[in-house]
Amino acid sequence: MSDNQKEASIACIPFFKGLSAPDLMAILGITSTKNFGLNENLFNQNDPSDGLYVLLSGKLQIYIFSGFSGKPPKVLAELSPGQYVGEMGLLDGQTRSASVKTLEPSEVMFIPTVGFAVLLESHPQIARVVTNALCDLINNQSKLIIRSTKAALIKEKRLAAMLPNMKALCAILREHNKNIAIGSK
Repeated sequence: MSDNQKEASIACIPFFKGLSAPDLMAILGITSTKNFGLNENLFNQNDPSDGLYVLLSGKLQIYIFSGFSGKPPKVLAELSPGQYVGEMGLLDGQTRSASVKTLEPSEVMFIPTVGFAVLLESHPQIARVVTNALCDLINNQSKLIIRSTKAALIKEKRLAAMLPNMKALCAILREHNKNIAIGSK
């Protein structure tokens, strides 16, 4: 796959929409490409997060374990080329909330957490776009109420574009998603 195709793949990720070509190329500069065979796991539930995976070719399945011995895993989603997984872990380093395996031989582009953190420091526009995307995610949650002195900063997308703030926004989203999942059982 060419650099232009890889750039187009990451440009479609909501976190990176609106970035300039030089910023997208900076992100591409820290990526690597990995190939996986049929039924190989990219990572497992509760593994440490190491980065974001963009599917370039093949098919992936996201699933969680039921928690009951002998019960089959619950399939959450199947991903097609251009889709991605691990965006929160890219920023907050929390353990993986699900497992991901291939349904056919697959090629992925990997953006490592450590390299991305360094990139955020040296490319303030990337940090701003990612922070704004997280604010948008929070602002678009109809049942999410934030009781914090920073609520107005989130609503108006004026929160400082720094990794600790991105981690806090991820924590809000993870907690909200967990509450939704518990409520839907």
